[in-house]
Amino acid sequence: MQFTHTLKFQIGLALLALIALFSFFSLHTLKILDEQRTQGALLRLAGELQATAQHLAMQAMNYQKNTPQDSAAYTRDLRLYYRDLMNNTAQFDDICKAFSSGDFQRQLEMHEPMNPVLGENTLNAAFELEQYWKQFLRDLDKTMGPDDMPHLAEAATLIVERNPELLEKTRDLLKALDADFRQRARETNIIIRASFIVALVIAIGIMFWFYQRVLRPLGAAVEGFRQVSAGNFSYQVPVKADNEIGFLAQSFNQLSSRLDNLFKLTTRLQEGSDLNETLEFVSRSFPELLPLDWVGVLFVSTDGNIQLERAYADGQPEELGILRFALKNTLLEECLNSGKPLHIPDIRETALQRSSYRFLQVLAERGRRDAIFLPVTSRSPIPGVLVFATRQAHAYQAEHMQLLANLATVITLSFSRTLKLAEHARLAAIGQFVSDIAHEIRTPLATVSMALDYFENTELPEAARKRLNLAEQEMARIDRLLADILRYARPFSLNPQKTDLCPILQKVINSQQPAAREKQLSLLLDCPAPALPLVADADRLQQIFINLVNNAVDAATPGSKVQIRVMPTDDEILQVMIQNEGEAIPPEQLERLFEPFFTTKPNGTGLGLAITRRLVQAHGGSISVQSGGKQGTRFILRLPRML
Repeated sequence: MQFTHTLKFQIGLALLALIALFSFFSLHTLKILDEQRTQGALLRLAGELQATAQHLAMQAMNYQKNTPQDSAAYTRDLRLYYRDLMNNTAQFDDICKAFSSGDFQRQLEMHEPMNPVLGENTLNAAFELEQYWKQFLRDLDKTMGPDDMPHLAEAATLIVERNPELLEKTRDLLKALDADFRQRARETNIIIRASFIVALVIAIGIMFWFYQRVLRPLGAAVEGFRQVSAGNFSYQVPVKADNEIGFLAQSFNQLSSRLDNLFKLTTRLQEGSDLNETLEFVSRSFPELLPLDWVGVLFVSTDGNIQLERAYADGQPEELGILRFALKNTLLEECLNSGKPLHIPDIRETALQRSSYRFLQVLAERGRRDAIFLPVTSRSPIPGVLVFATRQAHAYQAEHMQLLANLATVITLSFSRTLKLAEHARLAAIGQFVSDIAHEIRTPLATVSMALDYFENTELPEAARKRLNLAEQEMARIDRLLADILRYARPFSLNPQKTDLCPILQKVINSQQPAAREKQLSLLLDCPAPALPLVADADRLQQIFINLVNNAVDAATPGSKVQIRVMPTDDEILQVMIQNEGEAIPPEQLERLFEPFFTTKPNGTGLGLAITRRLVQAHGGSISVQSGGKQGTRFILRLPRML
């Protein structure tokens, strides 16, 4: 941006123009005041000329009327009239010379020089007056004679005879001076009006410029902020100026564009269920927010490795094959453990620091120089890392890190949701496949079961009879497994009705008493009230608690106790704890208890707890497990009273 295009320069120039106008008018006003003061002084001097001429005539006429008759009276007149005559002629001469020379410094007794410019008519009148006055003085001196015995009577007669013309010349000077000042006043008035019009035009121009260049763009920017605050993130402010407001509009447009892209990105991530499509959308949308020409996602596997699942380069899928890396002692592990974005400003240099940084070596081989690791762990079914990379070295600045830090929660939650949807879709497909296979297997199993029943009624050797019993047991186990598979894969339907929790738990305990007596266990039920009403499917609740109590009885130490305790937490939630005193479950197994087909029992199907959790979740509740120390294992259910 050129300095002359900035508002700082332009507003400063406008202010200087206004200051110049103000200074011009101030100086012009002072000049007019000085001229008026000067004109007043000149008029006063011209008036003194006229008054002096009149005084000369009056004194002369008085002397003629009172002409002295003796020497004593003449001596008196010399002392009075002659002296007054000399003073008046000297004063008249002094003022007349000032008008002819234009120097009024001594006459007005001013400190600053006053040399006013007189008009041509005034100068002509002053010249004629001066010429006439000089002649008047010469004639007066000749008439009076010597200074020791002046002829005052003859001088008075001369003054009376010549005074009318002198007064006329004085009046002409005064009239010319007054006409000159009036003409100057008219010219000054014209100049003032013209200056005022010019100043008004300049001020209106500055106001119009200020409106066009400042107020109007600011109004557009305010409208943009109002639109964005109302949710219109795609709104763009028109950029019409190459100044700070134009830069503000450009910055606002970048901000709104980023917000719009982030909104679309979040919406797309929320809607996405396909990992490939979601990653493709990220690769094409994020370059508008930060430098990006490579994006990939890595997921942690159960064997402690991490695998590159998908990658996009320059918005296109990049086929890299199956790339698996050891997770331990890598920056990927550090990123997952910290749960925060990790910046690798120089991939090549960092990749050489450790041999375990194999993923960075792969990025360096593909020409990437700068990268950011973003952990995807929050509520994600599979921990992973989202990687942003670019060919530019040190491309990611603090603003990009701040942007990703602010968006990390949104991106990871949205991406985790995409993974959950993908995981649910995969499990749904697997469930449908398993359900179909289970139905297909049941038909031949029924045939095999009928054959085994046939041999049951046949005389067989002891060895064959043992094999037959073993086959029947395996057939029963397979049948239970298929039943559990179908139960897990089939969607649940609830029949919620108002029921009571304590009677349901009592029925469950009664059904498990035979198994408990075999192991010499005590089944204890602790309900704080005779009735704890809730809205639920009573049969499904009974199925949940039978499964949990059965597991607790199986895992309990002989002679110990299994306790069921109901703990109402508030008016909305019922909490049920089922605890035994068996051996603690190892932590690595505890995390997988609710996974389908995971079991520690020799004849278990691994679907009991998975089905239980689905039933609990179908009721809007949750289930958790704790195990360790002398407390044994406890399952805690939280069930809402109203569905």
